[in-house]
Amino acid sequence: MNRQTLVVVSAVAVAVIATVVVLMLSAGGRPSAPGPAWPDSANPSEAAGPVTLRLGFVADIPQAPALISLQDDLFTNDLRGTGITLRSVLFHSDSAEATALASGQLDAAYVTAGSILTDLASSHSTKIAVISGASAGGSPVNLVVTRAFLSAHSAGVLALVKGQVQANDLINHDLLESAAAYTAEFTALTGQSLTASAAATSLGRTRFTDDPSAASLAAMVPSGLSSVVRPALPTLYDVGPLDLQLRMVGERPVEV
Repeated sequence: MNRQTLVVVSAVAVAVIATVVVLMLSAGGRPSAPGPAWPDSANPSEAAGPVTLRLGFVADIPQAPALISLQDDLFTNDLRGTGITLRSVLFHSDSAEATALASGQLDAAYVTAGSILTDLASSHSTKIAVISGASAGGSPVNLVVTRAFLSAHSAGVLALVKGQVQANDLINHDLLESAAAYTAEFTALTGQSLTASAAATSLGRTRFTDDPSAASLAAMVPSGLSSVVRPALPTLYDVGPLDLQLRMVGERPVEV
């Protein structure tokens, strides 16, 4: 299948995928922890009417999958049929985004490892789950959702992960097209000019991976926060949706 082809996820397809995941996990796949009852296509919250998914991100190269997904309508197309509408929320700094996530103003976000640690250490933090990686580097960027959204809207989480995997796939296999998409969305969001060649150079210097790099995050925990943060790490990751999507495109599941 052409990697540029966008597959519209219907409600029926989502329900089928959800059933497959349940069977996969019960058959010995890595279970999610602490284990929200997902995917549950019969969850009344999912059929309760229109839902808005508030997705936060920063317009920079490490979070390029977010901009590319928005420009190419990957999230919008993958959410079609779920009853969930995407509302993207641009932040101008990682700290501002971390504050919004911790205070419950977002349902999902592309965040740095530092932002995740900030949320875990906050006494007013929103319970979050890492559902995919995005990019690796000095401070890995991951895609996270709130536990509340994960429990109530498993179909939306599946669609969000699918869009993320599609974006990274495009970056890693078609640098010129992904640079053009990034440039167009960056300019539309910020009003700043950026050439596709400059974007391509920056994208080419960054490693984009769907692996959330759990070991990297664990290594970054400050000693002063160890007693608070480390107990939360074993239940931080819920990569069942990601593993399913990676298997569907013939890639190896991640290890956390």
